[in-house]
Amino acid sequence: MQKQNRPLTYDERKAAEAAFRGEPFDPQLSESARRVYLGISSAMANKRNEAFQDYDLTQTTVSAKCGSTESQNRSRAKSSLW
Repeated sequence: MQKQNRPLTYDERKAAEAAFRGEPFDPQLSESARRVYLGISSAMANKRNEAFQDYDLTQTTVSAKCGSTESQNRSRAKSSLW
């Protein structure tokens, strides 16, 4: 069974905007607005989790260590010139 596409109500639009902005849900909005909010929030959380799974954290850690060591060596070299 496929649902009919329809425009969002005022409450649903407000809930969708809050979800996209990461703002809390306004409890004065309707139940259908709550479903919109929860659906968008859930989808955005899943997307963030997928982004972190694709990102190799070990490679970043190694690069950060190398970068800080290089800058320390440069600082030492400059100070030995003076």
